Amino acid sequence: MIKNWMTVLTCLIAVLLITTACSSNSNSEASKENDNSGSNDDVVTMAIISTWDTLNVYNTSGNYGNAVADQLFERLVYRTHDGKIKPRLAQSWEMATDSKSMTFELADNAIWHDGEKLTANDIVFTVKAMTDESVDNYYRSEFAVLAGTDENGVAEKSDNVGVEAVDEHTVKFEFKEAVNEDRILNAFLSFLYILPEHKLGEGDYASINDSEFWNAPIGAGPFKYVKDESGTSLELEAFEDYYQGSPDFKTLVIRVVSAENLTPGLIKGDIDVVAMGSIPLSDWDSVKNAEDIVAAPVEDYTYQYMLFNLSESNDAFHDSRVRSAFDMAINKQQIVDKLMLGEGKVAVGPMPEYHPYFNEKLSGNSYNSEEAKKLLEESGFDFNREYRMLVPQGNQVREQSALLIQQDLAAIGVKISIETYDFATLLSMLSEGEADLGLLGGGSNIDPGESSVILKPGDSRNYSLLTDSKWYDIAEKGAKLTDFNERKEVYDDYQIALAEDQPYIWLYHQNNLWAYNKRLSNVPIDDFVWMNFGTWNWKLSN
Repeated sequence: MIKNWMTVLTCLIAVLLITTACSSNSNSEASKENDNSGSNDDVVTMAIISTWDTLNVYNTSGNYGNAVADQLFERLVYRTHDGKIKPRLAQSWEMATDSKSMTFELADNAIWHDGEKLTANDIVFTVKAMTDESVDNYYRSEFAVLAGTDENGVAEKSDNVGVEAVDEHTVKFEFKEAVNEDRILNAFLSFLYILPEHKLGEGDYASINDSEFWNAPIGAGPFKYVKDESGTSLELEAFEDYYQGSPDFKTLVIRVVSAENLTPGLIKGDIDVVAMGSIPLSDWDSVKNAEDIVAAPVEDYTYQYMLFNLSESNDAFHDSRVRSAFDMAINKQQIVDKLMLGEGKVAVGPMPEYHPYFNEKLSGNSYNSEEAKKLLEESGFDFNREYRMLVPQGNQVREQSALLIQQDLAAIGVKISIETYDFATLLSMLSEGEADLGLLGGGSNIDPGESSVILKPGDSRNYSLLTDSKWYDIAEKGAKLTDFNERKEVYDDYQIALAEDQPYIWLYHQNNLWAYNKRLSNVPIDDFVWMNFGTWNWKLSN
C-alpha cells in the first residue's frame, strides 16, 4: 500500500515539475515577445527602416538619427507638414527690424531628465560647442548663418559666436547679415538639438564626441533613455516632468524593421507606428483594408537622386553632356508608375511642384535613349569601363529603381554594377570616393536652399565630392535675401541651373506610405516628413 502511495506521489511530483517547467518556459517566451512588441498596454513601438547608427545626435548620419533625437532632446520650434511653425521650447520669437538678429522667449518650466533646469545658457553652450572646429557636427553648415562663424559654420572664436543668453529664459541669435526669418525657423533650428551644459560642459569641447554621455544620454525631450541594442532597438521611458505634459504611455520602443516586415508587424500588433520608411507598395492595399490600422499616404518634400563621383580623381562625369545623357536615359515615369503605383511624382529638381518655391516654368529632360547615347558618343565617354553604383538597404523602391536604372543605362551601352550596403557603411564609402554612382535621398526641411548642402564643396553631405561651387553660390545668393519674391526669383534661377547642368540626377518624389494602429490617436503623421513626431500628444487607448 505504502509502496503504491509512494509511486503515485512520485508521479504527481513529476507531473507538477513538468507542468511548472512548461509554464515557466511559456511565460518566459511571452515576456520576451512582449518586450519587443507594441501589444503591451503601456508600450508603443515605432518602426524605422534603417539604423540611427549612434545616439550622438550631432554625429549621426541621415534622418534616421533625427527620429531618435526628437524624442530625447528639445528643439525650439515644431514644424508642420506645410512648413507652418509652432512653439516648442520657444514660446514666442521676434525678428529684429534689420533682420540681423532674432530673439526667442523660452518656456520657464523645462527641465532635464535628471531634474536640472534647462535655461538659455544651455542653448549658448550647445551653439558654441557645435561651432567649435574640434567637435564633429554633421549639421555644422546650418550654423554658418550665425555671426562669428565661417562659411562652413566653424567659429573663429567661441566667445564671438552670435548667440547670447539675455536672461535665464531668453536667447538671442545674431546673424552675419540680414536673413529671411523662414530660413532660421525652417533650416537652422531644424538641427539645433539642445545639449545639457551641466553634463557636457566640464571638459573642453574636443571631449564631447567621445564622452560617455552618449552611452546613456540625458536630454529634455518627452522620453528618457532606458537601454538600446547597438542601433537596432532603443527603449525609452516617458518623462513625467516634461514641460508640455507627460506622454500618454509609459514606454516607447524604436525598432529598426526591414521594409518587408513592416506590414506583418503592423497587422500582428508588434508595430504601432511606421515612422520612417514607406510600407512596400505591394502591401499597401492590405494595410489600407486592415480593420485596426490607419493608413496615411503623405505627400513628401524629399527627393531621391543619383549622384556622380565628381572628385578630381574621377573624370568620367566632369562633362555635363555625360550627366545630361544619363538623365535622358533613365525612364523616371516608369519608376513612378511601375514601382510606386503612381504614389509619387517625377522629379525635375529638388523641389516638388507643390513646394512654395517651385519654378513653374521648369522642364526637365525628356526620356530619350537615342539622344542620350548620341550625347555620350560626342563627349568621348568610355563605354568599355564598368561603373560601380552603391545603393543603401531598406527602401524597396530605391533598391528596385537601381535595377531599372541599370537596364536603362545598359540600353545605351553603359555597364553598371550594383552593390547594396547598410546606410552608415554606404555613406562612409561614398565619402571616400569608393564608387562612381550612388542612390540617396534628401529634403530635411522646406527651405528652398535645403538641397544646396549637397552642392557645397567640403560639406559632409556632399557625397558627390563636388568641387565646383557655382550652383551652391546661386542658392547662397537667395539665402541672403529677406523678401519672398526676390528669393523666389533667385531660386527659380537655381532650379534652372541644376536642370541644365545636372550635377545630380533628380529621380522622383515619393509619397510616404505610413500607418499606425487605431489604439493610437492624435498622431500628426503628416508632420513626420520634418522629423517632428509630437509623441507627447499621442493618445493611447486599450
